[in-house]
Amino acid sequence: MRISTFLFRSVRLAAFCAFVVGASGPLAAEERTYGAVTLTGLAKKSWAYNPRGESATMVCNVSGPDGFLAIRSGPGTDYPVERRLKRLAIVVVDTSRVRGAWVAVTDAYRTHSETGRALASSKPLTVLGWAHSNYLCDFID
Repeated sequence: MRISTFLFRSVRLAAFCAFVVGASGPLAAEERTYGAVTLTGLAKKSWAYNPRGESATMVCNVSGPDGFLAIRSGPGTDYPVERRLKRLAIVVVDTSRVRGAWVAVTDAYRTHSETGRALASSKPLTVLGWAHSNYLCDFID
């Protein structure tokens, strides 16, 4: 009886942990093609190959038409939002400045619409701040 009670509690705890993690961020990286752009997974996984430099990443894992990535003035949700970027905006990050799940943003721009259609020219989205790494993916365009 004690073993079954222990297993039941363990399963409930695992389910609760999965719910909490899911509520605070995506469980899996977005790997999807939008028009001419393919998202290939979370960018933070490739940062180890470029630990001291800038890296171009793309906004991903934002849900719905009103979804966005908040670029904040500091590394945490307590800092004010400097800019909101929608899916497929390119965010330039400094991989040498990472604080937990947050990475420093040095610039942003757009070369494709949110649906993946190529724009006639690059659109600057100038911003400095911090972004949560669960919303930045590697990409192929």
